[in-house]
Amino acid sequence: MFGNLYWGEDGYRFFDNSVQLSVLAYRIIKNEGRHPELLTKIRGYFLEQRRLGDWRNTYESALILETILPDLLTENKQVQPSQIRLTGTDTKTIDKFPYSATLTDKTISISKTGSLPVYITGYQQFWNNKPEKVSKDFTVNTWFERKEKTITTLKGGEPVLLKAEVTARGDADFVMIEIPIPAGCSYESKEQQWDNNEVHREYFKEKVSIFCRSLKQGKYTFTVNLIPRYNGKYTLNPAKAEMMYFPVFYGREGMKQVVIGASGH
Repeated sequence: MFGNLYWGEDGYRFFDNSVQLSVLAYRIIKNEGRHPELLTKIRGYFLEQRRLGDWRNTYESALILETILPDLLTENKQVQPSQIRLTGTDTKTIDKFPYSATLTDKTISISKTGSLPVYITGYQQFWNNKPEKVSKDFTVNTWFERKEKTITTLKGGEPVLLKAEVTARGDADFVMIEIPIPAGCSYESKEQQWDNNEVHREYFKEKVSIFCRSLKQGKYTFTVNLIPRYNGKYTLNPAKAEMMYFPVFYGREGMKQVVIGASGH
């Protein structure tokens, strides 16, 4: 999701995994010598894999260092620590990460020194009265289902499934999916599900928050068990998916209407 590149599948087959194949690709591209921008993105992938403080084993650590360390060394023959310089009303130099701040400057410039990459997220929050569908880093589609058939009108007292399909454009860690429920419905059951690398759910009166440790590139379906209670026409707020620590990577469904009618029984 951060724009880095790798080849292969993440796995534990010794000679057939994303580290082995990406090292091979790095060496081929480096020897070809015409795409230094690709090498930067592959180095970014290797450094991302060290997010827990180390690589998986001594062999892979040695392999990665042998491959990328020569390109990380500067003229001083050492890896320089990264610093961020924020220039606005005041000038700040940041060398301890993670760092967060609220900025009110109308104009600001950001520059970086050092050998290693730094990821920067900037965002503002506001109330959106008419949210449109956004298919950017994630695509989110929702529908109601009963007896494995998609339905458009709900019946009071008849349980339904609210399903949300999330398509991840790239691999993402620590993803939160929020699925609002209509005001005329309550939960038929509050199950914790373990598919899709899901680690926790929280059921609120107006929405379900689902937390996933990671989502590889691809499609995932999440299910909420509901029972319609009160007849009427209700607004269904947009479901959304976002990276918890980088909320600018997101996607959401559009605003919808749902009708609950009387049961036929």
